[in-house]
Amino acid sequence: MEPIKISEILNATNGNLIKGNNNYPVKGITIDSRKVSQDDLFIAIKGKSLDGHNFIQEAFENGATSIVSKNLCSECKAVNQIKVSNTTKALGDIAMYYRKKFNPTVIAITGSNGKTTTKEMLGAILKSKLNIVKAPNSFNNDIGVPLTVLRLTNDTRALIVEMEMNEIGGTRRLCDIARPEIGVITNIGDTHLEFMHSRDGVAQEKSELFEAISGNGIAILNSDDLMVMNIGEKFNFKQKITFGIKNKAEIYANQIINKKEQGTEFLLNSKYQVKLSIPGIYNIYNALAATCVAQAMDADFPDIVSSLESFKLTMMRMEKLNINGIEIINDAYNANPQSMMASLETFVGFSSKGRKVVILGDMLELGEKSSELHKNLGKNLPDGINILVTVGEQAKYIAEEAKKVGKTLDMILTYTDPLEAGNKLVDIIRNTDKILIKGSRAVKMEEIINKLEAYYGTKDKTS
Repeated sequence: MEPIKISEILNATNGNLIKGNNNYPVKGITIDSRKVSQDDLFIAIKGKSLDGHNFIQEAFENGATSIVSKNLCSECKAVNQIKVSNTTKALGDIAMYYRKKFNPTVIAITGSNGKTTTKEMLGAILKSKLNIVKAPNSFNNDIGVPLTVLRLTNDTRALIVEMEMNEIGGTRRLCDIARPEIGVITNIGDTHLEFMHSRDGVAQEKSELFEAISGNGIAILNSDDLMVMNIGEKFNFKQKITFGIKNKAEIYANQIINKKEQGTEFLLNSKYQVKLSIPGIYNIYNALAATCVAQAMDADFPDIVSSLESFKLTMMRMEKLNINGIEIINDAYNANPQSMMASLETFVGFSSKGRKVVILGDMLELGEKSSELHKNLGKNLPDGINILVTVGEQAKYIAEEAKKVGKTLDMILTYTDPLEAGNKLVDIIRNTDKILIKGSRAVKMEEIINKLEAYYGTKDKTS
């Protein structure tokens, strides 16, 4: 981040300076009191489980000299104290103001699945040519996007952001902050149905990205997703670039070889051989989407292929672990019906010395369709699974439906939470088993891995 003055913070937020100096420089902005650097501005965000106002004193002890808060802090020794009515909005407003100081190419990626992997693949392609800033982890909401924008510096040439909101108008707000020129919609699926109610609602929320870049922007569309293509038809763009496997597209994959656990091989546009080391046909789509953006930014195919072939997945996304012979595929970063089925179909193709065990947690934010969508997963559970374990009040419907339709399984087990599952599974898991673990992030399915590690030995990454 480049330094800005307190007067600029006030201008951006329309806040009230309770005390301080308009010309005081702010060298960094954070919402985490543990990650404060000297002369940072700390914004006290009230979240679902934690209220940043309770950590203001810790922020100052760690070096913060300025604060943006909703409540007055009479005990604070802040050099500068700014009061606003809504600190989350203030964070976005500051980022919106700050973004206007720079002129990078901004790429925004949204969709129900594949956002983070597409972002990471694109970052891997562009970083050898450009100074880039990309969203860390899944910084994709009204807090994550502003924090990513605030990482811009004068030498940044490309900014890559993810966008994921659960309300109509949310993505448009993020676009107002980041001002993207290139927009990617990876796909439309059953996500955030608790708030969006239907896929049409999800599509409407995602379409806000294309609406924001219409006119002079570049739209990247999945030709194999009819809803994405329909959104693309609603707006005019400087350029449209399609990607796909099944339907005609400008960037496409053919002659696909599924090497299962070893990844995939394919021809890019019938010419360039690509060997992805990460498993799953769905990751080819992510690679194609990243290729579209890279091409729009004048990257050449040989460099794109080289970057894709050396790409590795981030933690908790088909991450391979080994605990004294027990092979674990940790895909527990998040889950929805489409990503859950894709992981299952990929996993059953893997080789195994022993039993194949799938441990599935609740898929959250599915609203009134939650039980139905969990049941559909149980009904369509792919063959090749020996043990099904479900964790959570909604995931139990997967197990119930699998029993109802007569799925051929050696064992079906249901538990209420990861701690109970971990305590029970240590007596069931064998050291020749191969395990897939997946569930929504809030379920904390990794606690099962921690329990198995504590019982069976030290955890090692195998790739």
